[in-house]
Amino acid sequence: MKSLIVAALILFGCFSFNAHAQTYKINKQKYDYKMYMPQPGDPNNPAVMGLASFFIPGLGQMLSGETGRGLAFLGGSIALSGITVAGALMSYDEVTTYNQFGSFTEYETNPAGVAIMLTGLAATIALDVWAIVDAVRVAKVNNMYIQDLRGNLSSVKVELNPFIDTHNYLGQANTSAGLSLKVTF
Repeated sequence: MKSLIVAALILFGCFSFNAHAQTYKINKQKYDYKMYMPQPGDPNNPAVMGLASFFIPGLGQMLSGETGRGLAFLGGSIALSGITVAGALMSYDEVTTYNQFGSFTEYETNPAGVAIMLTGLAATIALDVWAIVDAVRVAKVNNMYIQDLRGNLSSVKVELNPFIDTHNYLGQANTSAGLSLKVTF
């Protein structure tokens, strides 16, 4: 019962986070996660999101605002873990032999069950690693989108402003107009 309550609270927390206007599916077409530069005020810490997905596959995506994506990773991990357990249960056949002294039971290995178990285990591990890497990428790309919304994606700002100036030089008034260039690093 406690685990059900904890799961409900986690899902409630994931759905109550601020939803951004765009999803990762749209953001990844515009932003390259390799170009991410951490800035103060970034809502998603990529390392924390990767660590969250290490313990519960998909949790990092859910915390980054991609609840559907996170639930897909979580569901896939649960399904593959179920396949692994089913393969483990199928990997041994119980054979009972009867003779004049009674009966005894021995176990024989079932190669099909072992193959299913090992395939399920490999797929579970691969999906969990993918969930960790994906959680870090989702956090970085969504942070870049938010940085772009705030206007501080680039550390170089260029402003071009028009100006009009009047000079009074030796009794003559001169008017000049032009553009002012301001570059901030």
